[in-house]
Amino acid sequence: MANWQGCLGDIAVFSEESLSLSFGELPTQYQELLGKPTVTPLYHQGLIVVDGIDASRFLQGQLTCDVFKLEVGDSQPGACCNPKGRMLADFYLYRVSEHRYVLQLHRSLVAQTLEHLKKYAVFFKATLSDATEQFSLLGLCNCVKNLKDSDLHYSAVRNLDDGRQILLIDAIGTEISWQALSNQATPVGTEYWQLLDIQAGLGHIQSDTTDLFIPQMLNLQSVDAISFKKGCYTGQEVIARMKYLGKLKRHMYWITIPHMDSLPGPGAPCYLADSGQSIGNVVTAVRNGENDELLVVLTDEAISSAYLVIDGVRSEITKNDLPYSI
Repeated sequence: MANWQGCLGDIAVFSEESLSLSFGELPTQYQELLGKPTVTPLYHQGLIVVDGIDASRFLQGQLTCDVFKLEVGDSQPGACCNPKGRMLADFYLYRVSEHRYVLQLHRSLVAQTLEHLKKYAVFFKATLSDATEQFSLLGLCNCVKNLKDSDLHYSAVRNLDDGRQILLIDAIGTEISWQALSNQATPVGTEYWQLLDIQAGLGHIQSDTTDLFIPQMLNLQSVDAISFKKGCYTGQEVIARMKYLGKLKRHMYWITIPHMDSLPGPGAPCYLADSGQSIGNVVTAVRNGENDELLVVLTDEAISSAYLVIDGVRSEITKNDLPYSI
């Protein structure tokens, strides 16, 4: 991602295995960071550029969101699904010019999402490419003030409902923007940003969970990531049927559990304590102080239980209120 290793030098520790970075902060420090301005290089995210006079029409037929409503400079969440309505990736979509879009998604999904989309792009005047090295992404919390646009060389911005911002920055402006922001905000790593996503009820697909969930299981209908009026797109029939004719049996919930020896990975199975039948899967998990916080897709029966077996470990669970209605 725009050579973050070179930009950050020795002040950050990178993990290629988990596609994450850290500035040495500990989970026991997260609570005190919540009220402070922070800046996070979103090293775990990748980017796909879609260019061409047919880019809007092409994406409209592939994504759950209404691409035609997106003005230049705007952004919105959405998902890319297979014909069975299962999510291959979720993303933030930026319209950076009339015929140019950028999709932000987990870096582990860039190659396979490109391969999927290119099968349909051959019928349109649109080109797709991996743009992970052409841009950088910076996540801001508790908005940094008194900075001019000239200090931040961003091409687009995504404003999240919890007040955070994501800046899409040209690679050549990465170092200047980082210096301006890190002078006023505390640099923090990937896991802290993921904790904020969990508390905001924003579940994201990774390589281990691709093809596992339909969009409504991750509550995408609650965060304006699905249009039920735009017409046909890949997977639309299943997604619409679930809304109008079906009964969704699993939803995503935010739970807290006591500290586990090893955090469950994305896709880890969940069971009722007295049953061997799977009742859901972990979306993401992060440590926070003495506890672990998770987004999990569960049945309604399971979320009412006091205990769950998560990745083979029996845990007491506390259900937290999401910031939106399911």
